[in-house]
Amino acid sequence: MKTIKKYIAGLALGVVASGAMMSCSDTLEEKFYNPDRQTDADFTLLFAGAQTPGHLFRYDYGATYHYMRTFGKMLGIAVSPIYIDISQYNTIIQLWNDWSGDNLNNFLFNQTCNNYSRNINGMKLLYNAMSDEDKAKNAVYMRCCDIIQCYAFQRATDLYDDMPYSEAGGAYQEQFYPKYDTQEFIYDDIMARLKTAAADLSNFEFDTEGSKIKFAANDLLCDGDLDRWVRFANSIRLRMAMRLCHVKPDVAVATIKELVAEDRLLTEASHDIGFEEMDKTHAFEVTFFRGIDERGYECGAPYTIIHDIMNYEYQPGDENGITRHDFDPRVYAMFQPDVHGRYIGIPLRQEEVETILPKYYTEDEIYDMLHFDDYENSIWEDTRIPAIYNRRTYFNFDMKFPVMGSTEVNLILAEAAVRWPGEFGNIDPKECIKKAIYASTKFYYDTNNSMAYNESSLPSILYVYEKAKAPNWSEIQDHLADYEEFAANKFAGLDYKGKLKFIFGQKFCHMNIMNPYEIYNEARRLVKDLDGELPFVATPNIVFMERLYYPKSELSGNAENFEKVAYKNSYDYPVWWTGRTKAAENHNGNAMN
Repeated sequence: MKTIKKYIAGLALGVVASGAMMSCSDTLEEKFYNPDRQTDADFTLLFAGAQTPGHLFRYDYGATYHYMRTFGKMLGIAVSPIYIDISQYNTIIQLWNDWSGDNLNNFLFNQTCNNYSRNINGMKLLYNAMSDEDKAKNAVYMRCCDIIQCYAFQRATDLYDDMPYSEAGGAYQEQFYPKYDTQEFIYDDIMARLKTAAADLSNFEFDTEGSKIKFAANDLLCDGDLDRWVRFANSIRLRMAMRLCHVKPDVAVATIKELVAEDRLLTEASHDIGFEEMDKTHAFEVTFFRGIDERGYECGAPYTIIHDIMNYEYQPGDENGITRHDFDPRVYAMFQPDVHGRYIGIPLRQEEVETILPKYYTEDEIYDMLHFDDYENSIWEDTRIPAIYNRRTYFNFDMKFPVMGSTEVNLILAEAAVRWPGEFGNIDPKECIKKAIYASTKFYYDTNNSMAYNESSLPSILYVYEKAKAPNWSEIQDHLADYEEFAANKFAGLDYKGKLKFIFGQKFCHMNIMNPYEIYNEARRLVKDLDGELPFVATPNIVFMERLYYPKSELSGNAENFEKVAYKNSYDYPVWWTGRTKAAENHNGNAMN
């Protein structure tokens, strides 16, 4: 099946590429309704193609490169040592004026409005021309495409607020200047579409075994498992419902109650949805892996994750083995140790250069760390002084790149029980915390333990060292069970705000550099709960952005529609669902005060 899917993925990319090269003068009939062509094959391949555009389910090289330079700094999910050195950086940094900020703004907006919709809109035209009998047979493709499109636009509207949605990607319908829909309208429509898609897929039955096999062969995301598609749709609705907590709390509570009662969410580790790169040969050239590789400068392990969230603090002798179980075992799989074999995170406050680093490093080591004088040829060499993100884990080309799963879902359910006490008596938040940690730990250990690539493999990967190898999954079960209990009890003892911050910390830890978008979304949502404060420590002197900017091309290319939202196009204008008008601020750094 993997070989078939690799072939289909290649064909799907070819369909997208060839479609992009067609002349605008080609008619719709020539593209889709030529009787000498196999439109049925086009339909199924368009479905496969709808799952493969760059940075939808698995991340692209360019966008990853740019989000590491923007979100990596703004969110503090990874640390570049140079930024915590006050002698090198003591001025305000506005990321939207940076080269990467501009590229990221343009890419995500254009991908969502065009590339993520093009295949699906083409499928809709084909579908609408089918007989009722064929529509019934092919409804499964359309409902899954609804889920794909909803997933893409949920991410985009969370980043941009109002944006083209109902008329986006409408070139086939000759809608070249799409209107901007409000974020509230987009949320209402997406949540309704997801509910319909889940209901229809729950009742769908394939007419033949051959139809079922054909669908599974083209289903690159869920391997033909309709139950996982239903759970995926419901889990996106759950995510969106929680995001409405400040602006439509009644809708949020009612939706979550409905989903909990239905009990078809991504609640178990076995439900987790990931997207595996099919083209291993070129995986390092065009995907996430190359983006992270080239931004190794930002891949320092944050002290805030290792110390504050994972509860790990170095004790003398730890480099020779650790027997205590009061810290998160993910530390071994997510990070690789420093030059001395220790898991010492890099602090994000400039004053901590003088208070924390000298506990563990000599003056010369601190200087070399801050000035990147600790390597010769590659930022990934084992001479690097600080602990960094684990190359064995994050460069496993067989990784199921996380799309959505049980860690996030269980953390949302835990928050629902905390935020609305008495409304969700059937949710045990402590058990949700345990399940979230278990599933996340399993993902990182499975990925680290299964790494089979090195300098001699195809594709090859350099600088994968023995010290990056985590213990085997079977070896940490006692540690994991003890830590789950420790973390759940710690959570239970916190006050309301403390519990919200704990849940956010678990999302922050799990998603890290793999999904900065959802960390960013969740952080902005919680600002109102935390009296205007951000729930994380940002890189010093980085101005916090409440939204991404619209592409500058909208001003000239879609001027009439853009004019209606232009007043919102500012870094300090919160998006609708935050329920705020005042922007959050990063107070970390000398230049910010």
